[in-house]
Amino acid sequence: MHVLGRRQRAVAVAGAAVALLAACGNNGGSTASGGNGGGDPYKLGVLVSQTGPASQLGVGELRGAQMAADEINAKGGVDGHKLQIIGVDDQTKPDQDVQQARQLSRQGVAAIVGPSVVAGCHAAEPMVNARGPVDYCLSPGITPSGYQWSATVKTDDLAAALLKYWKGKGLTKIGLISTTDGSGKDGARAVTDAAKKAGVTVVASATYDPTAVSATSQLQQVMAGKPQALVVWSTGTPAGVALKGIQQLGIDLPVATTDGNLSNTFLKRIADYTPSTLLIPATRDFWWQTLKDDDPAKALEKQYHEKYQQKYNEQPDLGPGVGYDAVQLIAQALKKAGSTDAAKVKAALEQVDGFVGVVGTYHMSANDHRGLGEQDVAIVQAKDGAFTYVGR
Repeated sequence: MHVLGRRQRAVAVAGAAVALLAACGNNGGSTASGGNGGGDPYKLGVLVSQTGPASQLGVGELRGAQMAADEINAKGGVDGHKLQIIGVDDQTKPDQDVQQARQLSRQGVAAIVGPSVVAGCHAAEPMVNARGPVDYCLSPGITPSGYQWSATVKTDDLAAALLKYWKGKGLTKIGLISTTDGSGKDGARAVTDAAKKAGVTVVASATYDPTAVSATSQLQQVMAGKPQALVVWSTGTPAGVALKGIQQLGIDLPVATTDGNLSNTFLKRIADYTPSTLLIPATRDFWWQTLKDDDPAKALEKQYHEKYQQKYNEQPDLGPGVGYDAVQLIAQALKKAGSTDAAKVKAALEQVDGFVGVVGTYHMSANDHRGLGEQDVAIVQAKDGAFTYVGR
């Protein structure tokens, strides 16, 4: 059966992943010099938000990307070519993503990892799709095509997993508050669509500007609909504004937010006003301990989490996982392509099927530049400074 076929492929790929993907690929608009060659480094641009509102993602994304490159390089690189990470800060500004993506392209990078958020990915898309290089966007909120990929699980699937979980708990009336930026709009659309499919009613909704210092009036508007639970679809500081408003108004309902807030920094920021129940749809790297011992991903997850803990004295959150997997996938594609030619790298990525990463198990195609789905999602609770699995 098809499912068993995927499982068998995943087991095979997992073995390679646990061995740190030693054979990650050949790169070259020029041809690689061979397995023991020691050719020129292959450059990967990591264009993420190291400062600004999305820095809670970008700092970790760069760490994860560098950790993956270090592992690959320790095993000889990509057919003898070391991976060189060029980290660039977009300051969470879409205009910077356009400028920096152009500069990275001029430097001859084999691929770009990033930007961190929807607006930045949309800003970079026209340039990369005009001529390459491959751009592995780290936001789930785009519909990737051409030379652009999208990391983690699509916003629609995250919302669907959340609402199915709540429906199973008897919660069928929800209130929705979201920001007016690209991420907020994408999330509001996804939650509304998922609610219809799940038989859940959005009884009231409201939006607020991501620069607002208060969202209490919008929350009062949503509460007028008498919801059983609330969704706050916003990332970082703006999400904290809404959560603080929930505390100020004395609202005692289950609350859920976007996976963009699967961040250690975010947990510290909201420590004084974390709702008693704050749920987040999360990928496998947040609930890997629940896997069976014979699951092909468990050894990889254990190794990845232990290494990150040793290096940074904290557990990895969302950013490191997507950055790590992006570099591992691109490296594998470079090996298969035997070239840094954008069209060949693109074709190689489209052939990825059964690759076991820390975020999930990837099944890509020419029509699927993400490779993950709702099956890679479970629900975790943000509580006591950590993320804990609560169900699916």
